Amino acid sequence: MAARHVTGYGLATWAGLEEEAFTVGELLALAAEAAGGQHHHLVAVQLPVSLETMTLITQALHGAGPFPAAAGLASG
Repeated sequence: MAARHVTGYGLATWAGLEEEAFTVGELLALAAEAAGGQHHHLVAVQLPVSLETMTLITQALHGAGPFPAAAGLASG
């Protein structure tokens, strides 16, 4: 950080992924477009996880939704 560059950033969404307004892949594509290439530094997405909002957990237990999608993008 000596040059004071941002080394990573994230975003938070309450319902965007749960309501399928966008996907993890679409978020990464937007980050790349905004940065002018694949070196966008988007490293985190914060989602709500609670007993009231179990949709994302249920999807993950069935191999669907943003959690497995993000894991696949990170490893691929």
